[in-house]
Amino acid sequence: MIRDRGNIKWTAIMLPEHVAAVKQEVINLEKVKQPILDEDRLTEIEMLIHEAMEYNLLLEFKLFKKGYIDSIIGHTHFIDYIKKEFRVKDNNEIVIKIPFQKIVDVLKV
Repeated sequence: MIRDRGNIKWTAIMLPEHVAAVKQEVINLEKVKQPILDEDRLTEIEMLIHEAMEYNLLLEFKLFKKGYIDSIIGHTHFIDYIKKEFRVKDNNEIVIKIPFQKIVDVLKV
């Protein structure tokens, strides 16, 4: 019976720099490009946010951050058209500033 140690055998002969480079490459493969929203979807998102502000609905904001999609759940507190950002209160009553250009999608919770 042959008992192979798999990847452990190969990482033993690799330099630490190579192991770090391979790990970084795996991380880079998981990254995505920022989706571009069309005008129709932007209009739907804007209407959803205004409706949520009026009726104090809970929303999930999907944001693009450094190659990954992150989500924040909260109530839209204020829309700042000058700074082009939303201010969202999460469950802990913390106000989070979200730039318009980082939003990928908005959903009702």
